[in-house]
Amino acid sequence: MPSYWERCGRCGKLLHKGRRSRVRGWAFFILLAFVIFIIRGHILRLAQDRFSMDNKRNISSQDNAEGIADGDVIRPIPAEPADFPDPDANSDLVSDPGFTDTTPDSEEVIEPADPKPDDLSGEPRETANLTYDQKIDRIYDLITEALKNAEEQVILPVLGTGDDSRIVFGIIEKIILDNPEIMFYEGGRYRSDGQLTLKYSKSRDFILSAVQTTIRTADEILDEIIQPGMNDFEKELAIHDYIVNNCRYDIENLKEGTTPPEDYTAYGVLVNGMAVCEGYAKAMKLMLDRVNIPSLVVAGYSKGERHAWNIVCLDGEYYHVDATWNDPVMAGGEQILSHVYFNLTDQDIQRDHSWDRAAYPQCYGTTYNYYHYYGLAVASSHEFNVCLEDAVKGGKDRISLRITNYDEDSYDVPKLIQEAANAWGLWSLYYSVNDLYGVVDIWLK
Repeated sequence: MPSYWERCGRCGKLLHKGRRSRVRGWAFFILLAFVIFIIRGHILRLAQDRFSMDNKRNISSQDNAEGIADGDVIRPIPAEPADFPDPDANSDLVSDPGFTDTTPDSEEVIEPADPKPDDLSGEPRETANLTYDQKIDRIYDLITEALKNAEEQVILPVLGTGDDSRIVFGIIEKIILDNPEIMFYEGGRYRSDGQLTLKYSKSRDFILSAVQTTIRTADEILDEIIQPGMNDFEKELAIHDYIVNNCRYDIENLKEGTTPPEDYTAYGVLVNGMAVCEGYAKAMKLMLDRVNIPSLVVAGYSKGERHAWNIVCLDGEYYHVDATWNDPVMAGGEQILSHVYFNLTDQDIQRDHSWDRAAYPQCYGTTYNYYHYYGLAVASSHEFNVCLEDAVKGGKDRISLRITNYDEDSYDVPKLIQEAANAWGLWSLYYSVNDLYGVVDIWLK
């Protein structure tokens, strides 16, 4: 009997092993189906999750394909949030099944409110597309604001000329002359990326306090010297005379090379009562600005030295006025009030002043020259005698006359004065002659 035959345990009949195997196979199949029935819920959930993930990937890919234009910057999205721990890093840490990944499919870039310098040039983005002239105006405004607030650093538009540094410091010089309330600027350093570092001779607290004190003092002085009904010429004259009478030229420190920074400011003139030419000119401009009389500070030369004075505009005409040279120191050390340099033409003042004429308006007005305005300009010996006689009869103790066509050969001033003294019985009489301008100052005793 073949080895693979056996008898049935119930009836004793021979059975084939294959039959028994088929019965066992069906039993295994039934058992497997039962197990599948039990875990079918888990399998269904797994299949749904897998379908959802595949669908999400497909949608995300389509969105990206449609939303990215040529030239757009594509920033990769992190696979995990930066602060989400890696489960493999520590075996006791597991992902929270309830965690929802909120990382967006596309990143929104929000620019800061204050533009940052460009990565390459350092220039603020808001000025990168300006024209050259617009950049110059912007540079002027930015530096002016920084200097008025005594700030130490400012970022400027880059001009890209290869000569930016010279242009920037030229603008600074103009700003300083245009704004007398800017004080104690001492120098600066400019970088090619537009960064300007400013240096001052005083602390920021001192500077801001000095500016406030100077402006307050200027306003108090103006309240005192400006009277109702004054015209612009009279206001200019009142300001000029106050400065000359109340400020002393700091000749001592100038000679020693120890001139303090205050001497170069309106603060030195109006608060300290001591200054050099730059301080005189800035004080004039500060006060003229506050009574709405247009004026400029001129940077030039006089008598071989660097010098500063003013140009003023009256009724649309321009005039030179030099308060420093109108505050001369006499041989005995006393200082007097003079008007030799009050509202001169270019032709007049060029006798001992020089400047870049292309940088300033032409001055050709004569109406508001001090001597013309008050009828003290004479063109003959007869006119000279008449004006001198009027001064004596009017009880004046001083008169200043300008001989418009003066030269030493045509006018013998000592002889004219001696004749007048003899005629009027003046035995104590002093005078001085400015040969360059033909101005004769006479003190009647």
